[in-house]
Amino acid sequence: MNIIACLVLCSSIACGTAAGALDTADLLPSTERISASAYVGQSKSNNEASCRKFVQGFYDWYVKASHKNGGFETAIDKKPRIFSREILRKLREDMAASRKSPGEIVGLDFDPFLNSQDVADRCEAGKVTRKGDRYLVQINSHYSDSKDAGPSLVAELRQESGKWVFVNFHYGKGNGSPKNENLLAVLAELKAERGKKK
Repeated sequence: MNIIACLVLCSSIACGTAAGALDTADLLPSTERISASAYVGQSKSNNEASCRKFVQGFYDWYVKASHKNGGFETAIDKKPRIFSREILRKLREDMAASRKSPGEIVGLDFDPFLNSQDVADRCEAGKVTRKGDRYLVQINSHYSDSKDAGPSLVAELRQESGKWVFVNFHYGKGNGSPKNENLLAVLAELKAERGKKK
């Protein structure tokens, strides 16, 4: 290496370091940089695909189970591990309150996993959006006697110990009140109303 080439090389490294532009990825051969970049993209894509597959599997089972047995209680009893501890505890609390007052509505009066009082013919897991450590999955419900009008709700999930769990269900801002936007908010409001009656 001649003196001029050496000076140019040393100058380039010094400038890159001073500007903070030198990245460890730049030290890899071009083929390895492409592979590393592809791996990051693939990891994100795999998580989204895994999440969508999990949600679809749940709804395929849930729709069939609901047509046979009816009620979201079936999912709580049969598949408790796919729900976060918070949502599981609050749903069970709501169910217990409803059993104590069979003659009046003190708890959920709709299916929180379908955002409907009727069981859908089928549900499809749609677009998946990542938000921090949470994944939001659009749920499209199909009914034979009505036209499809976009997503029925959005399921919110995260991974716990490498497994997907539902942490909330969102119904949109068009449900009359911000208190009705998601399942946890609805359950909190119902609990507050029960407290006022005591």
